[in-house]
Amino acid sequence: MALLLGTMGLPHILGRYYTDPDGTAARRTTLLVLALLGIFYLFPVVSGWLARLYVPQLLAAGNTDAALLALPGAALGIGSLPALLLGGLIAAGAFAAFVSAATGLVVSVAGVLSTDVLPGRLRRFRAATVAAWSVPLAFMLAVSSLDLAQGVGLAFAVAASSFCPLLVLGIWWRGLTDTGAAAGILLGGGLAFAAVLPAAAGVLPPNWQGLLAQPAVFTVPLAFLTMVVVSRRTSDRIPADVSRILLRLHAPDRLGLSDDRDYSQLPGRAGTAAAVLPRMRGGRHRR
Repeated sequence: MALLLGTMGLPHILGRYYTDPDGTAARRTTLLVLALLGIFYLFPVVSGWLARLYVPQLLAAGNTDAALLALPGAALGIGSLPALLLGGLIAAGAFAAFVSAATGLVVSVAGVLSTDVLPGRLRRFRAATVAAWSVPLAFMLAVSSLDLAQGVGLAFAVAASSFCPLLVLGIWWRGLTDTGAAAGILLGGGLAFAAVLPAAAGVLPPNWQGLLAQPAVFTVPLAFLTMVVVSRRTSDRIPADVSRILLRLHAPDRLGLSDDRDYSQLPGRAGTAAAVLPRMRGGRHRR
């Protein structure tokens, strides 16, 4: 649940949409990201199966982080040229993935800090950048003994418990309010982060490993439920133009509803969607 739902809440994934010029490009981005992620998530399953087959001693010893690098030599022969080339490719790809993901997250967080917290100046953005990487760096040094696979799952659990409910309900539910969204993010994301801390620090009691080490299974439904309940209680804060916003959000681009133009001010226009839609043969509006 954390990996599937947390992906949509990662800042560097969401930041890709800021470069889309229109809705068509955004939909194309969505399809491309889903395809690439679907292919990517096949590789951990295959590599895990191969590691269990060729290097079971590493898995038995709990040294799972080394399994992927030891796998080429075990499968193709230690010291052979194909094994060395494949091992180098895996190492280079891993470093490229780490650097690209880390820089994307730093830029995303620094952009939010510099625009919403600090005055929007270039110098403030640099200060926000330092803060954006120094806090995770200190956290990483404190939990350096944490298994990499478990650490990724915990990070995705926080994203799945905060931004995922906001995106799903914000895009498809008219009843979401700002108060409900904030309450769901704080409660779901806060509880997930509170569960992540002892798990990352390695101080979880053995009988709590199954619950707190996998917090998304209860924090994600709790975040959804909180947003719905609080939004119902604060229904007076629903924006008056929410239906128009969602219509612009979901309508095909060719309808012209997503254009930032007031058609009611154009000469001879009635201001309705029917007045500005291109007509097809037979006088029917294009659907």
